Amino acid sequence: MPNETKPIGIKDVAKHANVSISTVSNVLNGTKAVSRPLQERVMRAVEELHYEVNMVARGLKSGRTNTIAVIVSSITSVFFPPLLKSIQTAANQKGYTVSVFGTSGDIKREQEYIQALKSQWIDGILLSSCVDPADQNMTEYIDSLSSLQINGHAIPLICLESTVGKKLDAVVVDDKEGLYTATGHLISLGRRNIAYIAAPTSYSMGKSRRSGFLAALKDHEIPCNQRLIVEGDYSPISGYRCMQSLLRTGEPIDAVAAGNDQMAIGAIRAILDAGYRIPDDIAVIGYNDNFPASLVQPSLSTIRVPKEEMGQMAFDLFLRRSQNPEASRILTCLNGQLIIRNSTVSSAVTTWMLQDW
Repeated sequence: MPNETKPIGIKDVAKHANVSISTVSNVLNGTKAVSRPLQERVMRAVEELHYEVNMVARGLKSGRTNTIAVIVSSITSVFFPPLLKSIQTAANQKGYTVSVFGTSGDIKREQEYIQALKSQWIDGILLSSCVDPADQNMTEYIDSLSSLQINGHAIPLICLESTVGKKLDAVVVDDKEGLYTATGHLISLGRRNIAYIAAPTSYSMGKSRRSGFLAALKDHEIPCNQRLIVEGDYSPISGYRCMQSLLRTGEPIDAVAAGNDQMAIGAIRAILDAGYRIPDDIAVIGYNDNFPASLVQPSLSTIRVPKEEMGQMAFDLFLRRSQNPEASRILTCLNGQLIIRNSTVSSAVTTWMLQDW
């Protein structure tokens, strides 16, 4: 037996199994077919010696570690768990492990993560970026994302939620169309004095959602009252405070669209606290269809974003790009689905969403 104080290596496994080092490598890496008896002998030696594959050492030779990173704006947001779960499920099926990083919406932290991951032999990155593609100061950073590599090995980067660079594969949601549909739903109910609690326009998603809201008003020939547009920060408390501010304007309001569910739920609380009825006096609609939307009272009408589908498709794009670095760029745009609940239609039949938490 080898010295127990010395790390177990592939040579030790080969000696213990009485096979060549190349046979052990072929079994562990799947690089060449090995007979079933030899596979069993190698794996028995691995188990008996408690050998652990050094993924970094493997990466030095093959350029692959079967590890990907997912970078999102918040690891505590209720939006991301279904998305991350779908990525992990897809990755596990292909033998990949997943590391998750949260930036708290800080572009500097995002850049630091990208830089650090380049030296950790990561095979790929799925990125929900907080960068504004229109920011000229970010041009160099955005360009660098399409040419990430370590020791000559390319690191595929796939954009989630919104696209960052024109060269990058991406799975995005048509946010403009989503808010257009949400606002159109309110208009179809006869609402005309519609307020908007906007998602932050420092993000491209926020700009797209605001654009959808304004387009719906224009297409239905409803004048836009700028006093009824306020910007939140995605949080429920910002939705609450924004709604209080809107009510203080004294402007007539019979409906509110919000840039995400959290802000819409905050708005519901502010409306009820002010003594108004939902939806009789003021109808409310959100965006994303996170699980709390079905649990609040009244339940929240919203636009359902296909988070699970987004995660699966993003991982598939990573596999495609890693196998064919020269493949043409793919931009997949997903559409949301209108979910009608009691915050806009009191007679709507709704059920609790219990599967996402």
